[in-house]
Amino acid sequence: MPKIAVVTDSTADLPANVYKENSIKVVPLHVHFGDKTYKEGVDLSSEEFYSKLVSSKIMPRTSQPAPHEFETVYRQLMDESDSIVSIHMSSKLSGTYQSANIAANAIGCDNIHVIDSKFVSAGTGLLALEAVRLARLDVTVQEIVDRIESIKDKLRLFFTVDTFEYMLKNGRIGKATAYLGTLLSIRPIIAIANGEVEPIEKIRGSRDKILERLAEVVADAMPKGHALRGAVVHAVEPGRGEAMKQALEELLHFEDLLLCSLGSGIGSHSGPGTMGVVLYPVS
Repeated sequence: MPKIAVVTDSTADLPANVYKENSIKVVPLHVHFGDKTYKEGVDLSSEEFYSKLVSSKIMPRTSQPAPHEFETVYRQLMDESDSIVSIHMSSKLSGTYQSANIAANAIGCDNIHVIDSKFVSAGTGLLALEAVRLARLDVTVQEIVDRIESIKDKLRLFFTVDTFEYMLKNGRIGKATAYLGTLLSIRPIIAIANGEVEPIEKIRGSRDKILERLAEVVADAMPKGHALRGAVVHAVEPGRGEAMKQALEELLHFEDLLLCSLGSGIGSHSGPGTMGVVLYPVS
């Protein structure tokens, strides 16, 4: 059976133990606060990031890993693997996918398969996990790539933010500009569709009310009668994340539902208070 390595980037937002247990190699993005640079998840945890985000007067910015960082990882993995599947956040929202492609082309090896997830956060992470599941079976690397491409068409990602401030300042607001006129009076439900930010619904009311509505929107978007795999992603608010997870489990049937912390790579664009749900039908 061929040995297939799986690579992703730090914006995949899976828990550290999940990366370790599934031997997923993570290439970190860079987070910049002024002239200070950190590697996401390496020397800046999610908790440390949100503390800085709230207390700092400097708006953080992020940058993708350089091609040579991917190349180093790929060359190491090629010594112990037959093929590499490398899955990264939407190319419409970051240059990470492009950096990975440049590295693969520089190596000039047909056994490195770089995939644009067309999603962010645990949307990318769930695809990486699916690649690991398939890699443990007697399937070819091309069958894994084809399966990931198929799941991308079924995967759904919905999220809400407390404020558009961070998305607006970082240029990631996309089609949600339609909501700007009522920023102070609404809480939005937003999706990632075709790799871009897309508004779904405007809700007036409390944070609890929008979580209730978010669960309903997610449930309505899923085909009935299918087991699901998914993740709830919170901006270091585990209690709120657990409440969201329980609400979803009352509405839908999950084979697996992870609870994940939103890292700095995505959190710098969405801000504190972000809550997201990613899921797809198993079959």
